[in-house]
Amino acid sequence: MYALREALKGMIHTRSMTFVSIATITIALILLGLLALTTLFAHTFLDSVMKSEEINVFISDEMADADMLALETTIASMSEVESTRILTKEDAARELKRIFKEDLLTGLDSNPLPRSIIVTMASGYRMSGDLERVATRIRKIGEVESVEYGQEWMAKMDIFFIAFLLAETVLFTIIGCACLFIISNTISLTILARRDTIEIMQLVGATNRFIRRPFYYEGLIQGIISGIAAFLLLYGSYLWIRHYIPNLDVYFYMFRIRGISVLSHRLVLGCIIPVGGFMGLLGSMIAVRRAI
Repeated sequence: MYALREALKGMIHTRSMTFVSIATITIALILLGLLALTTLFAHTFLDSVMKSEEINVFISDEMADADMLALETTIASMSEVESTRILTKEDAARELKRIFKEDLLTGLDSNPLPRSIIVTMASGYRMSGDLERVATRIRKIGEVESVEYGQEWMAKMDIFFIAFLLAETVLFTIIGCACLFIISNTISLTILARRDTIEIMQLVGATNRFIRRPFYYEGLIQGIISGIAAFLLLYGSYLWIRHYIPNLDVYFYMFRIRGISVLSHRLVLGCIIPVGGFMGLLGSMIAVRRAI
């Protein structure tokens, strides 16, 4: 309790410095929250785009229906596969008509389109390497005409996804380090302002651990207050946007940002509070151990 009281007294004593510190940390945490939300939505979008890439297993006309069903069952049993569906010649004709808005097969004696098995990859197996491994295994299973997927396009998506992960990591690191730098510098200034008090405490026999403890609490409190402020500002902004754009979910759907990812925004934003507290504590520990 002594350490907590001293921390509160110290914050009140240096209230202008504390206010600037909390305001600056709040801004940094808001940027961190916006980055987290952007990352969440981007990952959802990328995952849906990668999920839309399917493997098309084209079946020769000579293969019996029973053999085709057996092949589908074998493919569906693969751990990398989420689901499969058979596209008959009639289904292929309807799909062709839907895409081109007219019946291109009119006048032909028979339907030349092949039967196919559409393979959807499971989550965690949607990189180009995963698709190529599954496609290679399918080619070795049975008598199929060909196994096709957007190989070049998926290779480019892999590069983009890796670049996105690197950029995301760099941005999180920069903002996190900025928060730690701000907190540790503020606590360092507070320590300098109380240097005389600290020296007196050391002369009367106070241990470094006893002297450091109020500063740890101070950093923790500043971080939590900043986290709460950042959460309220971000969530308040979201509610304001929802009020003026009631059809926001429609836009989310258009950009393939679906259900659970959007509904979890409060949980993501709420994590800012403990993150702020942790960073406040860590920043104060860095400053205190450097100065005392």
